[in-house]
Amino acid sequence: MGRRINPEGLAAWRQQAIDRMTQSRAATLKFLARLPEREMVRPRTQGQWSIKDVLAHIAAWEEEAVRRLKLIARGRGERIVFYDDMRQANEFNARAVAAARNTSPSPLLRRMARVRQSLIEQLLALPPGSLQETSHRYPVTAWLPEFCWTHERDHLRRIRAWWLWSSG
Repeated sequence: MGRRINPEGLAAWRQQAIDRMTQSRAATLKFLARLPEREMVRPRTQGQWSIKDVLAHIAAWEEEAVRRLKLIARGRGERIVFYDDMRQANEFNARAVAAARNTSPSPLLRRMARVRQSLIEQLLALPPGSLQETSHRYPVTAWLPEFCWTHERDHLRRIRAWWLWSSG
Protein backbone atom coordinates (compact mmCIF):
# COMPACT_ATOMS: atom_id res chain seq x y z
CA MET A 1 0.00 0.00 0.00
CA GLY A 2 2.15 2.87 -1.26
CA ARG A 3 5.89 3.03 -1.67
CA ARG A 4 8.38 3.11 1.18
CA ILE A 5 10.00 6.46 1.81
CA ASN A 6 13.52 6.61 3.17
CA PRO A 7 13.81 8.04 6.69
CA GLU A 8 15.27 11.32 5.49
CA GLY A 9 12.40 11.76 3.09
CA LEU A 10 9.65 11.37 5.69
CA ALA A 11 10.02 14.91 7.05
CA ALA A 12 9.83 16.19 3.48
CA TRP A 13 6.78 13.96 2.83
CA ARG A 14 5.09 15.45 5.89
CA GLN A 15 5.73 19.01 4.69
CA GLN A 16 4.43 18.12 1.23
CA ALA A 17 1.34 16.61 2.86
CA ILE A 18 0.73 19.84 4.78
CA ASP A 19 1.26 21.87 1.61
CA ARG A 20 -1.23 19.68 -0.27
CA MET A 21 -3.77 19.97 2.55
CA THR A 22 -3.38 23.74 2.51
CA GLN A 23 -3.76 23.91 -1.28
CA SER A 24 -6.79 21.62 -1.40
CA ARG A 25 -8.57 23.58 1.34
CA ALA A 26 -7.78 26.91 -0.32
CA ALA A 27 -9.23 25.63 -3.61
CA THR A 28 -12.36 24.36 -1.86
CA LEU A 29 -12.94 27.61 0.03
CA LYS A 30 -12.31 29.71 -3.08
CA PHE A 31 -14.94 27.75 -4.99
CA LEU A 32 -17.45 27.71 -2.13
CA ALA A 33 -17.15 31.48 -1.75
CA ARG A 34 -18.82 31.79 -5.17
CA LEU A 35 -21.76 29.54 -4.27
CA PRO A 36 -24.93 30.95 -2.75
CA GLU A 37 -25.80 29.22 0.53
CA ARG A 38 -29.07 27.95 -0.96
CA GLU A 39 -26.99 25.94 -3.46
CA MET A 40 -24.84 24.50 -0.69
CA VAL A 41 -27.89 23.16 1.13
CA ARG A 42 -29.89 22.08 -1.93
CA PRO A 43 -30.68 18.37 -1.48
CA ARG A 44 -29.35 15.66 -3.75
CA THR A 45 -26.92 17.67 -5.83
CA GLN A 46 -24.13 15.21 -4.96
CA GLY A 47 -25.88 11.88 -5.32
CA GLN A 48 -27.96 11.55 -2.15
CA TRP A 49 -26.18 14.49 -0.50
CA SER A 50 -26.10 18.25 -0.61
CA ILE A 51 -22.79 20.10 -0.86
CA LYS A 52 -23.12 20.82 2.86
CA ASP A 53 -23.44 17.07 3.48
CA VAL A 54 -20.24 16.50 1.50
CA LEU A 55 -18.47 19.08 3.67
CA ALA A 56 -19.68 17.30 6.83
CA HIS A 57 -18.41 14.04 5.36
CA ILE A 58 -14.98 15.58 4.64
CA ALA A 59 -14.79 17.03 8.16
CA ALA A 60 -15.71 13.69 9.74
CA TRP A 61 -12.97 11.81 7.89
CA GLU A 62 -10.45 14.44 8.91
CA GLU A 63 -11.63 14.12 12.52
CA GLU A 64 -11.05 10.38 12.18
CA ALA A 65 -7.54 11.13 10.89
CA VAL A 66 -6.87 13.32 13.94
CA ARG A 67 -8.10 10.52 16.20
CA ARG A 68 -5.78 8.06 14.47
CA LEU A 69 -2.78 10.38 14.71
CA LYS A 70 -3.43 10.85 18.43
CA LEU A 71 -3.51 7.08 18.91
CA ILE A 72 -0.21 6.74 17.08
CA ALA A 73 1.32 9.53 19.18
CA ARG A 74 0.30 7.66 22.36
CA GLY A 75 1.77 4.41 21.06
CA ARG A 76 -1.71 2.93 20.64
CA GLY A 77 -1.84 2.63 16.87
CA GLU A 78 -3.11 -0.94 17.17
CA ARG A 79 -6.43 0.59 18.33
CA ILE A 80 -7.02 2.23 14.95
CA VAL A 81 -10.12 0.88 13.26
CA PHE A 82 -9.72 0.34 9.55
CA TYR A 83 -12.88 -0.16 7.53
CA ASP A 84 -12.63 -3.45 5.70
CA ASP A 85 -15.60 -2.98 3.42
CA MET A 86 -17.71 -0.23 1.93
CA ARG A 87 -20.63 -1.09 4.19
CA GLN A 88 -18.62 0.03 7.21
CA ALA A 89 -17.44 3.18 5.44
CA ASN A 90 -20.99 3.94 4.29
CA GLU A 91 -22.24 3.61 7.87
CA PHE A 92 -19.54 6.02 9.03
CA ASN A 93 -20.56 8.44 6.26
CA ALA A 94 -24.25 8.19 7.13
CA ARG A 95 -23.54 8.94 10.80
CA ALA A 96 -21.33 11.90 9.85
CA VAL A 97 -23.92 13.44 7.56
CA ALA A 98 -26.78 12.84 10.01
CA ALA A 99 -24.82 14.45 12.85
CA ALA A 100 -24.43 17.65 10.82
CA ARG A 101 -27.94 17.69 9.37
CA ASN A 102 -29.04 20.73 11.40
CA THR A 103 -25.76 22.62 11.07
CA SER A 104 -25.70 25.53 8.64
CA PRO A 105 -22.76 26.00 6.25
CA SER A 106 -20.95 28.73 8.24
CA PRO A 107 -20.49 26.70 11.44
CA LEU A 108 -19.60 23.68 9.33
CA LEU A 109 -16.86 25.64 7.55
CA ARG A 110 -15.52 26.75 10.95
CA ARG A 111 -15.50 23.12 12.06
CA MET A 112 -13.58 22.18 8.93
CA ALA A 113 -11.00 24.89 9.68
CA ARG A 114 -10.58 23.71 13.28
CA VAL A 115 -10.20 20.06 12.34
CA ARG A 116 -7.74 20.84 9.55
CA GLN A 117 -5.63 22.90 11.95
CA SER A 118 -5.73 20.09 14.51
CA LEU A 119 -4.78 17.59 11.83
CA ILE A 120 -1.73 19.63 10.85
CA GLU A 121 -0.72 20.06 14.50
CA GLN A 122 -1.02 16.32 15.16
CA LEU A 123 0.93 15.49 12.02
CA LEU A 124 3.73 17.88 13.00
CA ALA A 125 3.86 16.42 16.52
CA LEU A 126 4.62 12.91 15.28
CA PRO A 127 8.23 11.84 14.78
CA PRO A 128 8.80 11.44 11.02
CA GLY A 129 9.56 7.73 11.40
CA SER A 130 6.10 7.06 12.79
CA LEU A 131 4.56 8.09 9.47
CA GLN A 132 5.64 4.77 7.98
CA GLU A 133 5.21 2.60 11.05
CA THR A 134 3.23 -0.51 10.12
CA SER A 135 2.37 -1.83 13.58
CA HIS A 136 -1.02 -0.20 13.07
CA ARG A 137 -1.82 -2.09 9.87
CA TYR A 138 -1.28 0.72 7.36
CA PRO A 139 1.24 3.53 7.60
CA VAL A 140 0.09 7.14 7.77
CA THR A 141 1.71 7.74 4.37
CA ALA A 142 -0.74 5.23 2.87
CA TRP A 143 -4.05 6.48 4.29
CA LEU A 144 -3.60 10.19 5.05
CA PRO A 145 -3.84 11.41 1.41
CA GLU A 146 -7.25 9.78 0.99
CA PHE A 147 -8.46 11.23 4.27
CA CYS A 148 -7.36 14.73 3.31
CA TRP A 149 -6.23 16.27 0.06
CA THR A 150 -7.11 13.62 -2.53
CA HIS A 151 -10.49 13.12 -0.85
CA GLU A 152 -11.25 16.83 -0.79
CA ARG A 153 -9.96 17.32 -4.34
CA ASP A 154 -12.15 14.51 -5.70
CA HIS A 155 -15.27 15.88 -4.02
CA LEU A 156 -14.48 19.41 -5.22
CA ARG A 157 -14.13 18.08 -8.77
CA ARG A 158 -17.63 16.56 -8.56
CA ILE A 159 -19.11 19.69 -6.99
CA ARG A 160 -17.60 21.85 -9.75
CA ALA A 161 -18.95 19.49 -12.43
CA TRP A 162 -22.44 19.69 -10.92
CA TRP A 163 -22.22 23.49 -10.71
CA LEU A 164 -21.15 23.81 -14.34
CA TRP A 165 -23.93 21.47 -15.43
CA SER A 166 -26.64 23.11 -13.31
CA SER A 167 -25.75 26.69 -14.17
CA GLY A 168 -25.03 25.89 -17.79
